Amino acid sequence: MGKKKKKRLPWPVVVFLRLVIVSAAVALLFSYLSAYISPSISSIPLFFGLYFIPLVLLNLLILSAGVIRKAGIIWITFIVLLPSILFAELFIRWGEVKKGDQGIALKVCTYNVGLFSQGRDKSYENTIRDINNFLKQESLSVVCLQEFYAKDSASVTELFPQYPYRYFHLFKSKKGPGFGNLTLSKFPIVNSGSLTFKGSTNLCIFTDIEHYGKRIRFYNTHLESHSISFTSVMKRMRESEKVTEEIYDVHDKLAGTFRKRALQVDSILRHAAATELPSIICGDLNDTPMSYTYTSLTSERKDSFRQSGKGFSATYSFLWPMLRIDYILYPAPIWSTIHKTPRVEFSDHFPVISELIIP
Repeated sequence: MGKKKKKRLPWPVVVFLRLVIVSAAVALLFSYLSAYISPSISSIPLFFGLYFIPLVLLNLLILSAGVIRKAGIIWITFIVLLPSILFAELFIRWGEVKKGDQGIALKVCTYNVGLFSQGRDKSYENTIRDINNFLKQESLSVVCLQEFYAKDSASVTELFPQYPYRYFHLFKSKKGPGFGNLTLSKFPIVNSGSLTFKGSTNLCIFTDIEHYGKRIRFYNTHLESHSISFTSVMKRMRESEKVTEEIYDVHDKLAGTFRKRALQVDSILRHAAATELPSIICGDLNDTPMSYTYTSLTSERKDSFRQSGKGFSATYSFLWPMLRIDYILYPAPIWSTIHKTPRVEFSDHFPVISELIIP
């Protein structure tokens, strides 16, 4: 018996499928470019960078279907998928710890606490109590909190009593003071300050900590959100009944947010370059690893997840495990022995914890 001939598809279907294949491939190529192109040049690739993982999955699905159909055009998808292997470690890691020089351990945490109102328990008092107990259990030396909220500025000194040293910058809210960033430390803070951004209630604060005779600078960072951060995009799409309109509206506004965030990153890097102290950058960057923000901040710094993490890297609870937007970044020769993101439900973010070795 002869081989059964493969049933040919109607030409309009063939044209449509080829268009889908090429479009998916081009979209994935743009997502690669998003990590290297500044928003001041073009914001178009940055949109695709947000959807890097879904685009990889889409192209893998197309590749599988093309192989089954023995479609000649599928070589385009195969080639465009190859670079994704190089970016895989940004999101998932199973390797051993990349060890460095011997030194003294410093356990660090960065945590967007969502104004103490975005977790499972919406009660302000209960959430603070739960987070305080969590910090005690983890025995953390330095904690960088973003979207911190206090009912009055005087109460800040009463919270988290196990940390004798602290520095914060709060903006006034409609409810009164205030919200912003707070850095807690078990080691003396010998210098501190704030980097505020024009027209924004996002900010970065810095603290110089005396750690066994060596000074280390911590930047506690919360980059541009203005209700159109990546997390806000997800919330709006999840809650909206008109998803298509939301997508158009959000993308229109995101271009401006990308540009603001790039300026904020440049400001932090200029400030860090002006000191001889080793500078650790922690916080909520509101951007995935496929972004100009991440690439800029890691050009001279390591990422604790990429050095000592295991499994998925997500730090935002919605659409887990795809969204990584909170980081601990540090210069050589500092290195990380431990990286973890405990899936506690005290905020819409997960805390990021790393044990750093300070040579």
